[in-house]
Amino acid sequence: MALLLCGGLAAACAGTGGGGEPLLAALDIKESYKLSAGDRLRINVYGQSDVSGEFEVDSGGTISYPLLGPVEVKGRTIAQVADTITERLDADFIADPRVNVEVVNFRPFFILGEVNAPGQYPFASGLTVRQAIALAGGYTRRASSSGIEVIRQTEEGSVTYEVAEDSVLMPGDTIEVPRRFF
Repeated sequence: MALLLCGGLAAACAGTGGGGEPLLAALDIKESYKLSAGDRLRINVYGQSDVSGEFEVDSGGTISYPLLGPVEVKGRTIAQVADTITERLDADFIADPRVNVEVVNFRPFFILGEVNAPGQYPFASGLTVRQAIALAGGYTRRASSSGIEVIRQTEEGSVTYEVAEDSVLMPGDTIEVPRRFF
């Protein structure tokens, strides 16, 4: 379990989590965000409306794409997905396709523990732990604002980080707000 307190913007943290990734780094969609179940993508192929549209990543980590069938996207960046679709369309269907992929809706984040309304909430880019707690109705009377943990799924599995309220979240994160003992 990796534990590190991050103050200010989490992008300024130099520490790393269990997978060597920057600890709770600010979200850079094109370069580092890995897709997973629950994400919704908009894929545009210039001049080809029949193969353009919105696609949800299913529980198996794939999208069902016209002409190509299932396309594995889990664990890939949007740039990698665009490259895969471009290559597969170019090989058999469309000469020199121009493919653009963007995330329309991110998978939700979860919050539990000592907040007034624990549950699942929609993710927004740049969301901090403090803002997530506000969305969940704020702290309960028994909550501790120190020792907040974020559980994140990485390529190596589940990693738990101890974070400050200004740490930036990523889609799919689970926030656990502890109870104080006094």
